[in-house]
Amino acid sequence: MSQESRKIISVLVVLQYFTTSVLTYHIKNQHIDGRAISETTGEAQCDDIAIIGAGIAGTYAAWRLRQQNKQISIYEYSNRVGGRMYTVQFPNAPDINVELGAMRYYRRSHALLHNTIQQLGLRIKRFDLGSGPSPDTTVHVRGVHLRYDELGGNKTPYRLLPNERKPVNQLLWEVSTNNTDVLTTNVPEEDKKFYVKDRSGVYMYEQSTQSYYHKYLSAEAQHYIRDTESFESLHGEISASFAVRTSPPSNSSNDVLTVATGFASIPIKLLQRFLRASIRHSIKLNHDLKGIRKRGDGYYNLFFEPTITRSSTTWTPRPATLKMKCAKQVILATNRFSLEKLDWQGLYQPRIREYLTKSVKDIPAAKLYFSYDYPWWRRSPVYSDYIISDTPLKQTYDFGTSKLNPPKSLLQAMYMDHNAPYWEELFDRGNINEPHGHFILMGKEFVQVTHKYLADIYKLPVRNIPAPTKAAAYLWKNYPYGGAWQIWMPGYIWPTVEREMTKPSVNDEVYVVSNAFNARSFSVWSNAALQAVELAMPYFGLKPK
Repeated sequence: MSQESRKIISVLVVLQYFTTSVLTYHIKNQHIDGRAISETTGEAQCDDIAIIGAGIAGTYAAWRLRQQNKQISIYEYSNRVGGRMYTVQFPNAPDINVELGAMRYYRRSHALLHNTIQQLGLRIKRFDLGSGPSPDTTVHVRGVHLRYDELGGNKTPYRLLPNERKPVNQLLWEVSTNNTDVLTTNVPEEDKKFYVKDRSGVYMYEQSTQSYYHKYLSAEAQHYIRDTESFESLHGEISASFAVRTSPPSNSSNDVLTVATGFASIPIKLLQRFLRASIRHSIKLNHDLKGIRKRGDGYYNLFFEPTITRSSTTWTPRPATLKMKCAKQVILATNRFSLEKLDWQGLYQPRIREYLTKSVKDIPAAKLYFSYDYPWWRRSPVYSDYIISDTPLKQTYDFGTSKLNPPKSLLQAMYMDHNAPYWEELFDRGNINEPHGHFILMGKEFVQVTHKYLADIYKLPVRNIPAPTKAAAYLWKNYPYGGAWQIWMPGYIWPTVEREMTKPSVNDEVYVVSNAFNARSFSVWSNAALQAVELAMPYFGLKPK
């Protein structure tokens, strides 16, 4: 927050002691699912509950509290509901969901999300591309093409030691079981990550994955794992190490599901149900929370900068102004990065500040989709509907052919983490948003670079790749979302961090419901956001699910 904004907040705090009037506010008419939401400039009442953020956590919290007979407002940074659930469609293939954020979940291990989707009446379908590699998945590493079930064999282009020449899943299982006491540690499965030690006597959670692998794997084996395991962050250099494999590798897996109308329909439907539950419920779009101050009466003044959204880009006009609202209780349903920037004393307590800034780390990720007049990639001699590569594309998915407009087809050309600067530079050089959409104009360099890598991984001449008709891309890195997900850093007891971050200040009714600090589901999954909300529900008189 700027020094100017801090001064404005201080002046407004002083003013509250001399006047009982509340600052006015104004937002333009908005429509959510056909319902107009409008307010005119006028005196504002204090909310009973203010929810910051209209992503999955914020809308789920609002939905859970909808029967409380309270005045509840959601404040959203942009003009879009959904946060990191972001679904669009290409005009020439409107029946295929282009998921720029979340796109799938597990039926069994994400039971809370699954049950919520069912309660909302949204249609669920199988996500045919699965959640990871299958035996026939194509792997393209170091210029060699092979199938996933061939990894570890003679075609594997890594100088592995004899005991490392195994399929990557088998190698991960063995490096865990042969070098730790995971199989003999007599504690519940969910607690093993905090009690398992390696052969040198160091607890797994206290060391990074890199330091653990350095002890028991060659450098080539470490490259082998990172290159072929889809996401670098899961086996990265700085993430906390723990006993990832507690059961032998298996080809069987839970059903991987998605929402037929797109993942963004989950928060949109939650919001719709919330708004319909009471005329006292509302949503305020284009409100960026900058600071919170506790008043003498125990309520909270919330200070917002109005934002502007055009062509899917949101910014704060300058010079910045601040608008003030008040609430009795506050739910911060925002990501770690925006919490770090928030001016509220509860987040500046030394231990809480350490948890906020050091216990987890944001991981940037990006997705790129192309639409084509026909699915040229299916002519590849190494075709698979899912390809893992060591190119900057990292993961490439065949997203299907439109049933409404065949043979128009979609290719998710890139899905990666960690390598964000490469794509950020390409996105920034001559590629701007179209006036009314979520799509990017395709500069010559942008298409040439992407097609070069696609030609390599599909073993096709680049001249055989036709020009794409449309492109959609998103880089999860910037304010207010920060990264696409977070990883845990070494040395932190996850349940302790989760518990204390839920209610950072014992003397304040301000609650954090961010999946960044979730200790049960990995924060890469949407289910974790719902679990974070449930931890706060007892403070509002509701039993957690």
